[in-house]
Amino acid sequence: MSGVGPMVDATDVLRGPDPRTKSKETLGQRSRRALDRVIMTVAPVHGQRRLAARERAKLEAQSSEFLRKRIKALEYSTLGHPSVAPNESTDKKWIGNRQSNDDQLQESLVEMQFRSRELYQVNPHAHGAVESRAKYIVGTGLSCRPSLPTCKHLSEDQCKEFVSTCKRAYKRWSDRGVDRRRRLSLPAMQRLAAKTYSIYGEAFFVFREAPFSGPCGLTVEEIHPMRVETPPEFFTDDNVRMGIRYDENDQILGYYIRKPNAKFRRGADSDYDFMPRFNEAGQEQMVHVFEPCLPDQSRGIPWLCAAFSFIKLIDDFHESELIGKQIEACFGVVVKRGASNKVSPYTIHDGEGSSSSGMPFEDLYPAMVQEIGENDDIVKVDPSRPGGNFAPFIEASLRAVSAALDHPYELIAKNFFRTTYSSGRLAMLDGRLSFDIGRQPLTHQLLGPMHRRFIGSCFFHGVFDAVCDMIHYAACRQDFEDHAWGGTQQGVIDPQKETGANETALETDQTTLAEIHADKNGDWEDVMDQRHLERVAEIRRRIDEEVLERDLRRQHGLPDRVTDEQGKGETVPAGSTEPDSNATDDDEDEDE
Repeated sequence: MSGVGPMVDATDVLRGPDPRTKSKETLGQRSRRALDRVIMTVAPVHGQRRLAARERAKLEAQSSEFLRKRIKALEYSTLGHPSVAPNESTDKKWIGNRQSNDDQLQESLVEMQFRSRELYQVNPHAHGAVESRAKYIVGTGLSCRPSLPTCKHLSEDQCKEFVSTCKRAYKRWSDRGVDRRRRLSLPAMQRLAAKTYSIYGEAFFVFREAPFSGPCGLTVEEIHPMRVETPPEFFTDDNVRMGIRYDENDQILGYYIRKPNAKFRRGADSDYDFMPRFNEAGQEQMVHVFEPCLPDQSRGIPWLCAAFSFIKLIDDFHESELIGKQIEACFGVVVKRGASNKVSPYTIHDGEGSSSSGMPFEDLYPAMVQEIGENDDIVKVDPSRPGGNFAPFIEASLRAVSAALDHPYELIAKNFFRTTYSSGRLAMLDGRLSFDIGRQPLTHQLLGPMHRRFIGSCFFHGVFDAVCDMIHYAACRQDFEDHAWGGTQQGVIDPQKETGANETALETDQTTLAEIHADKNGDWEDVMDQRHLERVAEIRRRIDEEVLERDLRRQHGLPDRVTDEQGKGETVPAGSTEPDSNATDDDEDEDE
C-alpha cells in the first residue's frame, strides 16, 4: 500500500456518526459517505486514496488555522503595547492602512480637495468656518512693518526715511493691484490665500514682473492647487511626485502646472508648464504654502478633512428633520374600503373618484361633511414624533467639528447666547493661538518671499534713489529686507478690562507697546508718532482758544482770564498778569 498516503481506518469513516450522539449528518455528507462505500467496494485502493486525501486536506486546514492564530498571538503578545491587544469586536473597525503619507495623498488628494470644495460651496457650517478662519487670520489685511534700525552705510535719518518710503510704496502698490490682472489689493490677495489654504490645505503662488504704473512691476499670481499635478509622461519618474520635481538629494527643483483650457478638461491632451522654484538670479519664483501634519508629507491636507463625516451627518440630519416637519404639517387619512365600494385607490389618487352626491374624494373645505360607504372606515395618520432632540444633536456635532478643526465652537455655530466673559475669553484665547499658528505659513512662506522680491524690485526701479542706491542694497541686503507682518485686530470682549490688563502688564514689564499694538495690527512707532502729533495739535488748539478769548475780553473791556494747570480759570484786571490773590495777605501785613 505504499504510495497510497497516510493510512485511514475506512471502517470509522464509512460507519458514520455515533447514533448515541446528537450530531446529524447533512444530505451532502450522507451522499458523500454513500459514494465512499461504493468506491471502497469496487476499488479499495482508490477509495483509500480518496479518504487519505480528504484527511490530509483537513489536517492542512487545521494546521493553517493554528498557525494563523499563533502568528496573530505573537503579533499581539505581551511584549507589545496593551492598546493594540487583540479585540474581535473592535479590530474589524480599524482600516489598517499601512501606506506612507505620500502614497495616501497620491491616491486620495484629488478626491479630498473636491469634497472640501463642495462642502465650502454648499454646507453653511463649513462655509462659515472657512470664512471665519480667514477673517481672524487676515481680517482687513496684514500690514508690513519694514525695519532698518542700524546700517553702517546710512545715517539714522536715512534709515527712517527708508522705512517711510517703503510704507508709501506698499500702499501705492496695493492700491494699483498686486495680482497679475491688477484687480486685487494686498489685503484681498491675503484673504484669498487664507481661504485657499483652508479649503485645499495648501496654496501656490508665482512671482512675476509685468508692466506697471505703481512703484514696481511685481505681481503675485495664485495657482489653483488642483492644477499642480504630475504630467502623464512622468508617471514612472521617481523624481516627480504629485507635480513636484526633486533632484537626487530630494531638494525641490520646481512644479508642473497644468495649463487651463476653454473646456477645463483634465487628461492626456492637457499641456503643462514647468515653473522653477528659483529664478536665474536665485530669487523665489514659485512658493508652496502648506504646513505638514505628518513627516515626509509633500502636499497639504484640506483643513476640513478630519470633519468630513460629521459635517455630512449634520446635513443628513437637517434633511431628515425637514422632511419630518413637512410630514407633521400634513393631514393624513387612510380610508379602509369595504366590499360595497368598488372605487380603485388609483382613481382616488388621480382625483377622478367621487361620492354618490358627486363630491370629489380629495376636496377639502370648511365645515366639510363627507359621505363614505357603508362598510368603509377612516383611520387618521398621526405623523407627530418625539421632539427636542434636534438642537442637542446639532450642538454636540458642531462641538465635535470644532474640536477636529481646532476652531472655537462659538465662531462655527455663531452662537454666543450662553457665553460669559470668562468662557468667551477662554474660547477666544484658544482660538487666537490657533489663528496665530495658521497665520505663520502665510507670513513665512508667502509674505516673506514676497517682501524680499518687492524690495529688490523697488530698488531696481529707483524707488529708493532719494535715500540710497543699489550698491548699499547689495552690501546690506539682509538689513534692508528686515521686516515683520502685523496681525489682525480681533477685538476685545470688555474694553475696560482689557485696557486695564494692558496697563498693568506695562507697569510690571510683562509686555511692551510693540506687542500690544502688534496684536491690533499696528506699529507702535507709528502710533507714538501719531499720538505726539495729536498732543501737539491739542496744545496748539488750546493756546489759540486762550489767545482768542483774551483778545475778545480786552476788546470788550473785560478782565483777562488766567487758566491754571488744572484748567480752572479766574478773571484778573486788564493789564495784570496774575490774579489778585495776595490782596488779603498785603492788607493783613499793613494792619500788623
